[in-house]
Amino acid sequence: MTEDDVTYLADPIDGPPIEPRAVPTSRRVDSVDALRGLTILLMVFVNDLGPAAPSWMHHIEPPSADGMTLADVVFPWFLFIVGVSIPLAFERAFAAGATVRGQVGHIVIRTAALLLLGVIGMNSDEHQGLGGSRWSLLAFIAILLAWSSVPKEPGTKRSVFLALKAVGVVGLLILLAIFRRKPVDTSLPFYGPVEGWVWMRTEWWGILGLIGWAYLTVALLTLWLGRRREWLAGSIGVLILLHLAMNHGGLFAHLERKAWLGPLLPLLRSLSHGVDSLNQYVGLGDATGSLAAITMAGCLLGSILRRDSDVAAPDERVMWTSTFVVGLLIAGFATDTFEGINKIAATPTWCLWSAALAAAVWLALYLVIDVAGWRAWSIIVRPAGANPLVAYFLHPIVIGAVSASGLGDPLLGYQGSHNPAVVVAGSLAMAVVVCALTGLLARLGLRVRL
Repeated sequence: MTEDDVTYLADPIDGPPIEPRAVPTSRRVDSVDALRGLTILLMVFVNDLGPAAPSWMHHIEPPSADGMTLADVVFPWFLFIVGVSIPLAFERAFAAGATVRGQVGHIVIRTAALLLLGVIGMNSDEHQGLGGSRWSLLAFIAILLAWSSVPKEPGTKRSVFLALKAVGVVGLLILLAIFRRKPVDTSLPFYGPVEGWVWMRTEWWGILGLIGWAYLTVALLTLWLGRRREWLAGSIGVLILLHLAMNHGGLFAHLERKAWLGPLLPLLRSLSHGVDSLNQYVGLGDATGSLAAITMAGCLLGSILRRDSDVAAPDERVMWTSTFVVGLLIAGFATDTFEGINKIAATPTWCLWSAALAAAVWLALYLVIDVAGWRAWSIIVRPAGANPLVAYFLHPIVIGAVSASGLGDPLLGYQGSHNPAVVVAGSLAMAVVVCALTGLLARLGLRVRL
């Protein structure tokens, strides 16, 4: 390990924090916010599309098909950009004197928040009392207020945001307390089967929940492995192998053939049972396997954007990223023989090729924004990139508010049009409006931080 690696990891967990060290100043890499904002714009666009839009803009049909469409790259790009942010966030935190123990606590708390938000989002349309759409509208507004960032400076603005935050927390607790769905037989984590369950259930954790599991996996691995890129790159392969192992018999599929393990067999059988039980609720092969590999790929790219990176010059970053993209494409081609390309199954090829596309798009944005200096146009998407959770929940809030006001037919009628051009233009306009509203709310002080 290098001296920097030791400095990065040697913070005593029970001791004082690392002494803040000087971090070389450099221009912020605006293309990261632009990629995040572009992903938000694309998410709103594809989620808003009506059935008449071209099929390549919708999720692939049937869902089990071998292939991917425009809509199928949105979720993995979210995972990728989460990974890009991890080393940059650690750099800022440790430079400010953070401890390893404090960062682990922060990772766990953020993961728990993402899991909760994912479960709420996944169940929101199932409420039977107020109606799914009204409950969702109120819950998403409460979420934005509950997790809003309160200004540190004393004054009226701080008092207002503290009050709004309190309203959001209380409102969300009330909405969770009254939530009721149709009775369903399910299985609760660490409890077991339950009949006639009428409250929320985890099922597949929702989009934000899956992001939470991937974030937890990659953030902890990054803390453990440090900044050695070859170790981070190797972990991508390990995560892909975890997916393949869990989907093709499990980690301990051939345990009983190994009688030579002798006295270790009882311990390994217990471990196998524990892994299988956890896999029922988490999805180790997907959430912490192939999906986490996408996030780790983003983390690897983020490592060259650190201010102390040895890949700092534009031509070095172009060469590094181009090589990385080619490597991911080749790896995806090599794994295609196992499961093909499919988003629902989180197949290795879909994951690796989605990461390659995300890295390629970032490279193009980097050349245009950070190297050539053409930034003005990106103002359309960068506000959403700087405040992504607001934009994520704002789209269903806008749809819900418009529908509740009785203006759904005139304002959202484009979704039901039989003309593909009308559908695409209307959904593109909606995506731009959501990004613009996100920027406006940020100017008013509404920022969401987990």
